[in-house]
Amino acid sequence: MSHARFCGLKAALRGWRWVLVALWSFGTGLSAPAQTVATNKPPALARFVVEPFMRVTNGATGAVELQVAVRRLVPTNGVGPVIWLSGASHIGETNYYHELQKHLDAQALVLFEGVQAGRKGTATNKVATEKPLAVPEPAAPEAATKPAERTSLQKDLAGSLGLVFQLEAIDYARTNFRNSDLSVQELRDLMDKDDEPAAPDSPKEKRKNEAFEQLLKAMDGNSMFGALLKAGFRLVGGNPKLQAMTKLALIEALGGIRGDISKMKSLPEDMQRLMEVLIHTRNDAVLRDLRVELRRATPPASISIFYGAGHMDDLERRVRREFGYRAESDLWLAAFTVDYAKAGLSVIEATLLRTMVQRQMQELLPAGKE
Repeated sequence: MSHARFCGLKAALRGWRWVLVALWSFGTGLSAPAQTVATNKPPALARFVVEPFMRVTNGATGAVELQVAVRRLVPTNGVGPVIWLSGASHIGETNYYHELQKHLDAQALVLFEGVQAGRKGTATNKVATEKPLAVPEPAAPEAATKPAERTSLQKDLAGSLGLVFQLEAIDYARTNFRNSDLSVQELRDLMDKDDEPAAPDSPKEKRKNEAFEQLLKAMDGNSMFGALLKAGFRLVGGNPKLQAMTKLALIEALGGIRGDISKMKSLPEDMQRLMEVLIHTRNDAVLRDLRVELRRATPPASISIFYGAGHMDDLERRVRREFGYRAESDLWLAAFTVDYAKAGLSVIEATLLRTMVQRQMQELLPAGKE
């Protein structure tokens, strides 16, 4: 492969930060300081390592596979339900979502991500009010509301790569599924909050929501930027070798995630704020719902938090610290695969591409922490 072609691909990868943000953190309000379940609370200074939720495996014949973890957490004192952190890739092969659906269907309760168009207000989507005492048992749940399909960018990307989109592959109309996320307006409100308010006409004030609005426009196929991305996706989809190279680049980028992605290096202030809202404050919402369930007189036997894999580093740290849980085991599911031989990629081409992506990810991502 020519040097010019690789330079062009490198530039394209640098320009795909909105695509990576969408794949990491935007699937398919802010809580008060959290109270914990005291019976399981670990020592305040407890330290632990959170293992990655994505990894890349290499087959003997040149097949490269992106795998996503479904992690089982159990209470340290043996009292309480099993909590599954079901990390998700928002695009993948049909077999991946089939296996993921089987796992989710086996759980008593699934708290899933899905940014809604309006404020949460239906019985299904409403976040229960926290109470210090036992919460009465709920009435029979209604069918879960499927996340609003604003994520056309992800759908188009999946189609161009011969994959499927999570919202179309997972059946959310299960009685054990409950939406546990924020609305678009709540996200806007959070982006607008600032510890140091600026004057209404100041550049800082005007920029506060710009990153979030740019992301929404990018994910809308009808916007100019969305149209440009869709044109690029069509180009990729029409060329099997380019399709395989793009999948391979995504496998390396997503598989290289380490630590809290909201603290990626070299991000401008507005992007840092966007990532904090998309990751941490949405995690606040699902953990608030989890806290309510754990306080029930008879909590569900098993609870799955079904969110994008980019949320899981922060979620695992907080579940372990605030609720007194420990990681017990992992179930690894294959999201999608690239076979060099079938794609017409030489080992040299694939190695050069993977090395380039790995170096860029090392420059962007934070170092692991305890």
